[in-house]
Amino acid sequence: MISYTSCFKTFFLLLFSALTACNPDKQRTDKNMFTEFIASQTLTEYPSGSTISYFDGHLYLMGDDASKLIILDSAFNQKREIQFFINDEYRIQKAEKADIESSEWILKDNKAKLWLFGSGSLSPQRDSAFCFDPQMQTVDRVDLGKFYQKLHQAGIPELNIEAAATVKDRLVFGSRGNLTNKQNFLIYISANDFPEDTSPSIVPVNLPDDAGISGMSYLADLDILLITASKENTATAYDDGEIGESYLGAIYNFSEKIADAAVKPDEWFTLSELHPEFAVQKVESICTLRSDESEVTAVLVSDNDQGATKLFTVRLRFE
Repeated sequence: MISYTSCFKTFFLLLFSALTACNPDKQRTDKNMFTEFIASQTLTEYPSGSTISYFDGHLYLMGDDASKLIILDSAFNQKREIQFFINDEYRIQKAEKADIESSEWILKDNKAKLWLFGSGSLSPQRDSAFCFDPQMQTVDRVDLGKFYQKLHQAGIPELNIEAAATVKDRLVFGSRGNLTNKQNFLIYISANDFPEDTSPSIVPVNLPDDAGISGMSYLADLDILLITASKENTATAYDDGEIGESYLGAIYNFSEKIADAAVKPDEWFTLSELHPEFAVQKVESICTLRSDESEVTAVLVSDNDQGATKLFTVRLRFE
């Protein structure tokens, strides 16, 4: 006897696959994540976008050689700017910049503050964090030199903090590899006690395609860690190199894997295959605007090493 339910399901899957194949702005991975390109916008007057985060209806964007943090609405319209550094040039000189590459909102005493982290790839210039209080509109610098030194001593040969996310009671950092030291690492510390508690736990994160981690965002409702990564032809954490492909990955049930000896993405795909606008763009960071059950709207930021910043909106659906 023919099962009409089975026939209908087969027809639906074939139709879905055909429609997806005909639309270059949509991509389904081999597993459970379906991704759709929504829009992009280039910010020609803001340099080197390196980290983006979302809070209370606004996007907070910082460039690694920018002097100001800019605050945008979800349509990428600039609303405010916060002066971080005094600098007369459009871009801070490479040897002098704090190299802010990651950021995360940390809740303490029922008050959320945005922490922005220097990469640690050059001491002491890049060994600082900056704490922005959105209520007081103030920025405080915090020295992380001793903490970063502990990371070196704990087994990270060449530190390059490029990603940060809060996972339950832990603050998670991602340290990027390069052509000489290819291994990427995740670093776990207590979010409640940061920055006083700097006793790190370090595990390798094994990314495909010899890619280097560049950003993270944790979906608490789904227990999924999103990871952005990119290829760059450089043998050190300090030097820039030719830009290659950028990637998006996902680790499912992430909070259950924190105790694992190593982690790796469950999903992984090349962003230029989702849309050609991702080509020759070094994706640096990701944040999520909103989540509705298994559907997520996310914003990614890229840097082309020429002083421009590009923002992308994508929709992710997990099945």
